[in-house]
Amino acid sequence: MKPPGARSLLPQEHGAYGQLAMPLLTGLALGRPALAGLALAAAAVLIFAAHEPLLVALGQRGRRALEEDGERARRLLARLGALSLVLGVAGLALSPAPARRAVLLPVALALAVAWLVWRKLEKTVAGELLVAAALSSCGLPVALAGGASLAAPLAAWATWVAAFATATFAVQAVLSRSRSRGGRDRGRPAAVATVLLLSLAAMAAASRLLPWAAALALLPTAALSLVLCLFPVEPRRLREAGWAYISASVATMVVLVVGLR
Repeated sequence: MKPPGARSLLPQEHGAYGQLAMPLLTGLALGRPALAGLALAAAAVLIFAAHEPLLVALGQRGRRALEEDGERARRLLARLGALSLVLGVAGLALSPAPARRAVLLPVALALAVAWLVWRKLEKTVAGELLVAAALSSCGLPVALAGGASLAAPLAAWATWVAAFATATFAVQAVLSRSRSRGGRDRGRPAAVATVLLLSLAAMAAASRLLPWAAALALLPTAALSLVLCLFPVEPRRLREAGWAYISASVATMVVLVVGLR
């Protein structure tokens, strides 16, 4: 229990909640209801929850946070680690072989993210893109644990990575405008990158490398990102933009589930 006045040890990167939750829900929906998938999803959530106490325990939230909350963070980290290990092992034991092999992807990406955290590079554009790829990859083994074929969850993961990339480009453009007081505008390059991703998705669908449902599912988030890239938005409005991205992500998830099942 958190002592009165103590800092919260919940993850502070609110956008990351959606980057994990939406792909996990997509993965659960693409497969059949299965205890294995639920256990793997729960383990992923607990590992995500361990992010903030890990940063505090490493001293990356500052000396004061380490001195005041380091011990509490270490205790919470141990509990979350133990419970996620139990759930992960149980999920793997109940999962078919394709799901067990697919777990290697989020594990490898998580190790890469851990290296970024250690080097304090997590907040770079490349770091944020890798984090989004790692979080969204958790839906892949969850879907396979529910009996989905490999093609559908792979297409869903590719869509989520592209969608979250467009959101990252847009938010970085908004912050860049604010920090430079309008002197440096990355909105147009970000918009070009977003259009390029949309074009690549359309070409992949036309070449039958990607289902059309996956390409179409990218549209809601990409369209919102283009608005943020091309029109001036104050950083204080990013909270509202965050809610808009949640709505766009729900639309993306619906298109993926309906189109890929």
